[in-house]
Amino acid sequence: MGRNAAGVQSFGLSGDILLRVAAQMLPFYRKIAFNKTFADAWSKAVRELDLDTMEQAFKSASPSAPVDGLSVNGIGYFIDFRLPKPVIQYTNGTALQLGKARFEFSTPIHRSIARAVLPLYRALSRFSAYASAVAAAIRRKDSRSLQRLISVRVRTKALQSVKIKYSGINLEFKYKSSKLAYNNMLYRESSISGI
Repeated sequence: MGRNAAGVQSFGLSGDILLRVAAQMLPFYRKIAFNKTFADAWSKAVRELDLDTMEQAFKSASPSAPVDGLSVNGIGYFIDFRLPKPVIQYTNGTALQLGKARFEFSTPIHRSIARAVLPLYRALSRFSAYASAVAAAIRRKDSRSLQRLISVRVRTKALQSVKIKYSGINLEFKYKSSKLAYNNMLYRESSISGI
């Protein structure tokens, strides 16, 4: 493993990592997209920083997921997954832009994002060649290739940008019903990069 300009240890993201995490998130996003009661309860828990409810809800959607931790900040959530060394952990989450709002998390927007990303997470979890191509684009920091790979799966005008961040993907969505953008992220938490 090498070190980038910021001195943070980098690692080689593999398609298998994306496949594993996407497979664990897929049932959750499906439930958010198609079960309004579940989605309403989840958003309320996000706004109220209710980790106990969120943990129980996520387990009900994806009971076998190797969750290493779940965090919430009132405007979004982050789910950490245990993975073999040297990766240790990889994170998925959805949140508003940091610093722009407090205790705001829209159920209709979250459900729209879930519906939009379902084809992406389905492809990542079922097609190893696709997951490997996405991982390779991230490793090369090839934003143009990543944009093409993502845009064939996420087909909504609400998708404003696709960026490579923290050895992962940041999808920015903007809906007319909110002044703020929401981000759906797959990434490796930089604080554990030295492990």
